[in-house]
Amino acid sequence: MTAWWGRLRPRQRWGGLLATVGVGLTVLLAFLSNQTKPPAASTQALIALLAIFAQLGSAWAFAGVGKADPGLAERSVARLVGLARRASLARTVAEKCQEENPGAPALRQAMGQLSVHLSYLEEGYIDAIDDWRVFHPEAVEKAERSENDRDR
Repeated sequence: MTAWWGRLRPRQRWGGLLATVGVGLTVLLAFLSNQTKPPAASTQALIALLAIFAQLGSAWAFAGVGKADPGLAERSVARLVGLARRASLARTVAEKCQEENPGAPALRQAMGQLSVHLSYLEEGYIDAIDDWRVFHPEAVEKAERSENDRDR
């Protein structure tokens, strides 16, 4: 039981708990109202109301599962825009070296600049992957597994 329970997000756990409570209260209401001496109408109404609230809470909890936080999306897009800008700078340095055919010192300096740009890109990609790890960890794990399978 703990293997699948551990993979659920807190919001999914709350949704499942509230759905179970709602179903349990509905079954309890059906059982109690079928007795020879059923509870008072106000008690039945209270149980029905609690069941409704539990089901509504469950629907609310499950509705939020899998939705991206707008702040996360904005941060991720901003990171990608920065990476595109850095990739453009790296391309410019590489094109300049190819077109001008500089001497060894200038080429060494250009390779250093290119290395800095590529390092920045690498860190940015890792951060972008971490953004997705926050939002959808299963997708990241699946992508990493498939990438590892390709490397073998």
